[in-house]
Amino acid sequence: MSKTKALVVGVSHYYEPSIDNLPFCKNDVAEVRRALVHGLNIENEDIISLGEKGNVTVSDFIDALIKLSDSTDKNDNLIFYFSGHGGGESGNQHCLVFSDSAVSTQAIIQYLEKISAKGKAIFLDCCFSGNYSVDGVTSFGFEDTINDFAGKGYAVLSSSNSTQVSFGHPDKPISVFTSFLCDAFQDKLLVKQGMVSLNDIQKLVCLYSQVWSHRNPDKQQQPIFRANMGGTIHFKVNEFIPYHPVKIYEECDEYIIYDVKPVHIGVTKRYSVGVILKAPLSLDEISKVALEVTRKVRRVEVYKNANTQLHLSGKLADIIWIYFGRDESDMIRSTYLCITTWVDDAQNKDWWYRVDNEDTFMINNVHFKLLPYYESLRCINLDNMGSREKVVDETRDMLASLITLAEKIISLYNEYKNAIITEQALIDELDTLVVRVNEYYIRSTDFAIPPDEIKNWSEACSLLFGTIHDLSLYYNKKYVDQRTTDNRKACMEMTVTRYYSDLERVRMLEKNT
Repeated sequence: MSKTKALVVGVSHYYEPSIDNLPFCKNDVAEVRRALVHGLNIENEDIISLGEKGNVTVSDFIDALIKLSDSTDKNDNLIFYFSGHGGGESGNQHCLVFSDSAVSTQAIIQYLEKISAKGKAIFLDCCFSGNYSVDGVTSFGFEDTINDFAGKGYAVLSSSNSTQVSFGHPDKPISVFTSFLCDAFQDKLLVKQGMVSLNDIQKLVCLYSQVWSHRNPDKQQQPIFRANMGGTIHFKVNEFIPYHPVKIYEECDEYIIYDVKPVHIGVTKRYSVGVILKAPLSLDEISKVALEVTRKVRRVEVYKNANTQLHLSGKLADIIWIYFGRDESDMIRSTYLCITTWVDDAQNKDWWYRVDNEDTFMINNVHFKLLPYYESLRCINLDNMGSREKVVDETRDMLASLITLAEKIISLYNEYKNAIITEQALIDELDTLVVRVNEYYIRSTDFAIPPDEIKNWSEACSLLFGTIHDLSLYYNKKYVDQRTTDNRKACMEMTVTRYYSDLERVRMLEKNT
């Protein structure tokens, strides 16, 4: 079982008389440790702390690094935090300053990168801390799995850029950046399905810092975020127990109730029912099946979440749609022969039972809608369905190409957010990447139809491809005039978040391929 290990360092006391002591740094250590335990649910024994009394020598630090490295498994995540003096503005090598000496920041990053942990998150709270680099951008290979790729690598978030100092908080006995970081670690609104992403943590810290800089123009701090990592790290902070809807399945002589899906809205209880016809029935016979299924389904209790169950439990269904197909593949692919609608007397039957074309009509008080392209769709599915091996291979090849391009786009966008490159420079840098993404995306829309057993995985990959294509739109020279600067940023932020979410869904479904 993977865990998160942490090394938390704060240096308050310095032996060199010319270097000012920083009393709040030892408080930073205690505050970060508390936030890691209560926010990210890291075990106390998995956190190594240095500097609670103010002193941290280079020897102390090296010993702690070795201890951290020795205790870390290849599937673990690692957090390194430093608070203290930082030396070396832009153009000079940056160093983290300990009580007795200094160590190259880049050398520390490189050492941490080599530790066997899967994902490493590095937080630097010191002056000029944005004066660091990461080694390139991660790439995804054909033989790689999303499970191994997602969250693998390292990311660095600094408290300031390469020319700014970092400040103590005016109202708290800790630093400004550490205050924001601890708030982000413990923000319950960031928890999704029991996990908090590194992406959400850094976004919230950057937002808090932006507000701080606006209110304190003489003490501005611009956090710098860079990563050589596949996707983002998801820290498990609590046990997530998903709500599992009740599964309804019933086999009768003439039909099978394949599933019942809740589509409730407000106080209206509604169900969508998939029914497989086991025999070639007439429309009149199908109407009788529809009425029989309706009587059964009206009383079932199927919900998407506990809140809806609390409000609608015990209530009869108000509206029931039944989707008829001829086999399980029809159910999986949403290929239906006809759809029937039943509503209770409280509904507007003139609306729900309207007959406005030759494919809609009433039989036995059941509203029918025929789907005239049913046979054609079945033929298209069968004629264009690829083998499992072919679909998996061409999809994995596309994953390798598009994910690698997505990581490059996000890396360049981060440098724009870091104020290292201008918006125009970003647009120019993305020009060739945009063309390649578009070419690959168009190719992905012409893949063979996947067999039923990998349909969900294939569709999740297609959604991921679409999201990566969206990443290429907002700073595309063709469309840049259609949005404002703020709108481009907002759209890009939402799409980056969606990319990480889509990547996680593909990872979860990958084991079935």
